[in-house]
Amino acid sequence: MKLTPLSYFIIFFIGASFLGATPVCAQAGKEQWVFVGFTKYRDALYIEKKSVSHPSPDIARIWSLIAPSEKSKYRQEVKGELKKLKKSAKGLKYIEILNEIECRGNRIRFLQIVYFNAEGYIIHSAISGDQEWKIIYSGSLWQNIQSAACKN
Repeated sequence: MKLTPLSYFIIFFIGASFLGATPVCAQAGKEQWVFVGFTKYRDALYIEKKSVSHPSPDIARIWSLIAPSEKSKYRQEVKGELKKLKKSAKGLKYIEILNEIECRGNRIRFLQIVYFNAEGYIIHSAISGDQEWKIIYSGSLWQNIQSAACKN
């Protein structure tokens, strides 16, 4: 299977986000976003608790938001991906990702990615090219997202 540039982006995002953190109540510009922790590149990760839905009994969906810092390696990767898509990364402020979580199976996958500028306008939106399930490791940021999404 040949990987697309978007697949590499997803793989990079997953790798960058496996640094564990304890949830802390904070806000990312809007009241509905709750701070979860920082990636290994010190990019802030948030979840939108009100977005949780359950398309089936063991599956939860939740939106997450990553706000890359100005000098972040992740920001540079995102800018590179947008450039390949012939989209301007000027003013890139944050990325929202629709996550799907298999609660009892401890797995996650990414369904949609939306890139926003500082004014809150969409730069680009795409269905994820890589919708394979990834393991949620104990102590990772994804485990914190799983805990919030899989509460009954």
